[in-house]
Amino acid sequence: MTQRINPAIFAIPIFVGISCSEKSTERVEESYELVKTDSFRVDNFTRVVIRDYSEQEDIYLGYAVSEDDILEISSEGEIIKRIHKKGDGPGNYGNWNPIGLAFGPNKERILELPFQVMTLNSDYETIHSYRIMSPLPIRANMPLGKTPYFQRNDTTMLLVGPSNYLSASYLIHNQEGKDTLQNFYELNLVSGSVRSVVPFEPNSVYKQSESIYKGVMGKSFFVDQKNQELAVVQELDPEILIYNLPDYSLKRTIPISYSEFITYNPVPMESAPDDPQAQNLGRLSARNQKLFNLGNGEYILQYFTGITESEFESRNSEDSPYFPSQDATEQRILIFKDGKQVGSEIPGIPGTIITILPDRKLLVQEPENTEIEEEFTRFTIYQVKLN
Repeated sequence: MTQRINPAIFAIPIFVGISCSEKSTERVEESYELVKTDSFRVDNFTRVVIRDYSEQEDIYLGYAVSEDDILEISSEGEIIKRIHKKGDGPGNYGNWNPIGLAFGPNKERILELPFQVMTLNSDYETIHSYRIMSPLPIRANMPLGKTPYFQRNDTTMLLVGPSNYLSASYLIHNQEGKDTLQNFYELNLVSGSVRSVVPFEPNSVYKQSESIYKGVMGKSFFVDQKNQELAVVQELDPEILIYNLPDYSLKRTIPISYSEFITYNPVPMESAPDDPQAQNLGRLSARNQKLFNLGNGEYILQYFTGITESEFESRNSEDSPYFPSQDATEQRILIFKDGKQVGSEIPGIPGTIITILPDRKLLVQEPENTEIEEEFTRFTIYQVKLN
């Protein structure tokens, strides 16, 4: 069943039963736009993905798909270092590809693999290496995102786990698993200890039914190092959750208002992957997609509006295969400032938003040319500006 959510109703705040939490519903009317400011391309025989940017070093951290090389890329798009760590032998990480790739503190590099987490220095010598138990082995051909970290006293803590990158529904096999599911595994880089942290909030849509939202239990998040906060948005919850670090106490929530947010009913836990209702839920439902910190109290959120079954059938017949959640015409971008949603929605932009750059800029990877094999990958830089 399709549900068109009235945004005025969907954005009504629900107070969480935690006395320290705060919520503001005031809407500030300002007008924003995304303006292209620059572009570059990375020349390489195979597709290149970028996963992080270091302002301190002014370089990107990327990965060459199929070649399985870690790449350091200049701000102009030149590959300035190529490192191959895949395979057996001393200093290598084995035959699984990284699922997370990021810059860490003190010019370190973080590699997250399905069963291992490593930190490396700028010469790619191993500093830490820990084996971790994963409930979901992920065979990926490239890093799916970047691994966040924060400091607890003199210790670096990483937030790891497969649900950082995939829907948490893949981790649920029974009711107990659903009831006890948490958002992250916290890895202590000094001791190597791992624990589950940040449970789903009681008012989350995921807690309102014994059925599950297969394929739409992902999340987007970032660590605000300056303010020692963790910001999380679940794919289907109409609010941004701000947690204190390092204790993960809920500090405040920020309601989200959408122009359109088409959702589908959850499905029974035992539903098969090819169940039509489960398939429609996973591919057609609206969802929050990307949350980033612009700095100085400003956030940016990209969401997918969702589409109906008839819209999907029509578009898929004209342009098969059609991937609704990647369709920029069905994506919207929202701006938040000082805990409030501001301005009107910004239309979606082609490509994938990768990371934030200084001066309120976004790095976007342009869509791959499916008709011609190209030996380069294009990137565009946009800036968030007030009209």
